[in-house]
Amino acid sequence: MKRSISVVAIAAFLLGLALGRFTVSERSAQGGTGALSRDSLGAANAKSSLTTAAGTSNDNQHAHLPDADFATADAIIAAFRNAMARPSDRHSHLEVSKLIDSIDPKDVRPLIERLQALPHERDKAVYVAALYARWAEGDPQAALAYAQDPANGTVSDRKLAVSSIIRSWASNDATAAQAWVMQMPPGQDRDRAMQTVVSSLAETDPQAALTMLQSLPSTGTGRQNYYWPIFSRWASTDPLTAAAHAAALPPGSAHDNALQVVASTWANQDPEAAFNWSNTLPQGQGRNNALQSILSSWANKDPERVSTITSTLPAGPLRDQVTANVARQWAQNDPRAALAWTQELPASEGQRRALQSVLTSWAQNDPTAAADYVAAMPAGGTQEDAVRSIAQQLAGANLQIALSWAQKLPEGATRQNALNPIVAQWSESDPQGAIEFAFRNSTGDARANLLQQISRQWGQNDPQAALTWAQNLPDSATRTAVLPNIISAVAENDPARAAQMTSSLSGEARSAAAVSIVSQWAASDPNAAGTWAASFPEGNTRDQLFENLINRWARNDPTAAANWLGNLSA
Repeated sequence: MKRSISVVAIAAFLLGLALGRFTVSERSAQGGTGALSRDSLGAANAKSSLTTAAGTSNDNQHAHLPDADFATADAIIAAFRNAMARPSDRHSHLEVSKLIDSIDPKDVRPLIERLQALPHERDKAVYVAALYARWAEGDPQAALAYAQDPANGTVSDRKLAVSSIIRSWASNDATAAQAWVMQMPPGQDRDRAMQTVVSSLAETDPQAALTMLQSLPSTGTGRQNYYWPIFSRWASTDPLTAAAHAAALPPGSAHDNALQVVASTWANQDPEAAFNWSNTLPQGQGRNNALQSILSSWANKDPERVSTITSTLPAGPLRDQVTANVARQWAQNDPRAALAWTQELPASEGQRRALQSVLTSWAQNDPTAAADYVAAMPAGGTQEDAVRSIAQQLAGANLQIALSWAQKLPEGATRQNALNPIVAQWSESDPQGAIEFAFRNSTGDARANLLQQISRQWGQNDPQAALTWAQNLPDSATRTAVLPNIISAVAENDPARAAQMTSSLSGEARSAAAVSIVSQWAASDPNAAGTWAASFPEGNTRDQLFENLINRWARNDPTAAANWLGNLSA
C-alpha cells in the first residue's frame, strides 16, 4: 500500500465507522512507554492478554484483541500490529475501535509514541488518528499541541491527526472547538478545520450547525461545501424542515447546493414526496439541480415512471440531461425497453444523448447483442455515433471480436467510424500489429485515417519508435500525413527537438506541426519558442505561430509577452 494516505479519504473512513466509534481523545502527556496505569488497564494478566493478541486467531481468522481490563501498553501495541498484519475488514476495525474506546484518554500519548515508532504498516495512520481522537475526549488542546509538533509524523499524518482531534472535540464541545479553529491563520487549513467542526456538530444537531455556519465570517474559500454535511444529515431525519431552511438561504451557489443535497437525500427515502416538493421551488438553477438529483435517483427504482415525468419537462438542457440519465439506468436492467423508449422520443440533442447512454450501458453488459443491434440500424448520423460508442466498448473487452464485427459493417463511413477507435486502442499495446492491419485491410483515405490514429497514439507512448517508422515509410504522402502527429507528441517533452524535426515536412503538414510545437514550447521556454517562430518567413504560418505563442505566454507572464512583441515590432 502506498505510503501516503489521503487525509480526506481516511477522515471519511473514520466517520463511516459508526458501529465502532473510531474516535479518540487526548491524554495528558506522560513519560515512559511501559505498562499503562494499573488502575485503568491493569497489568495482572498482561502476558496472557499479549499472547492472545499476538498469537491466536478464532475460526473466522480474526485474532482476539486483549481484554480491555487487563491490557498493558505492550499488549495494546501487539494488538495494533496484529490488526495491521491482517487483511483490512470491518470486523478488524471494529475490534480495534472497541479497544481504543476502552483506553483512558490520559494514557493515550505513550501509545501514540510507540505506534508512530513502528515501521510503516497498512492502516497505521488510521489507528494513530483514532488514538488522537480518543485523547481529545480528555484534553483536546494538549492533543493538538502534540499533533502539530513537526517531529510527530509527516505533514499528511499531522493533518489527519488534527482533523481527528477537532472532530472529537467538536462532538463534545463545538463552541470551544470553533473558538480554537478561528484563532488559526486564515487559509485552507483553517477552512478544513472549520468544516470538520460544522460537520461534527451536524451529526447531532444540524440546526445548530447551520446557525454556527451562518455566524462565521464570510471570508474563506469553498464555504458552500460546509452545507453538504448539514443538509445531508438533516434531510435524512427531517426532510421537510431541511428543505425549508435550504430554500430560505440567500440566492447563490450555497442555496443551490443545499437544495440539491436535500433533494438527493430525500429522493433516496421518498422520491415522490421529494419530486412534489421540487415542483414548488421557483424557477432557477437550484430547482433544476434538485429535479435532476431526484429524477436520477428515482430512475434507479422506477425508470418507467420517471420516463413519463421526463416527457412533461420543458425542452432544454434539464430535460436532455434527465433523459440521458433515465436511459442509462434503465438500460442496465432492460436495454431493449430503454431503446424502445428513446426511439419514440422527438429528434433532439436529448434523444441522441439518451440513445448513446443506452447503447453504452448495453455494450458494457452485453457487447455482442448491442453490436448486432447497431449494425442493423438505418444508416445515418445516429448509427455512426452508435457505432463509435459500441466500437470503444468492444475493443476494451475483446479486440479480435471488435475487429471482426467492424469488418462486417458496410464499407464507407460506418466501418471507418468503427475501426478508428478500435485501431487507436490496439496501437496502445501493439502499434506494429495495428499498422499491419491497416495496410492489409484498407486503402486510400481509409488507410490514411487509420495510420493517423495509430501514429497519434504511438507518438504519445514511444515517440522515437514512431518517428523511426514514419521516416522510413516509402510513400511520401503517407509520411507527410503521420509525421505531424508524432512530432506533436515529441514536443510534449522536447519541443526543441520537435522543432528540428519539422525540417522534414513541408506545406500544410509543417505548418500544423509548428503550431502545435510553439504552443507547448511557450509553456516551458517562451523566449526560445519566440526565437524559433521568428525564424519562419513572413506569411500565414508565421502569423499563426506568433498568435499562439503570445496567447500562451500571456497566461503566465503578460508583461514579458508584451515586451517581446514590442521588441519584435521595433
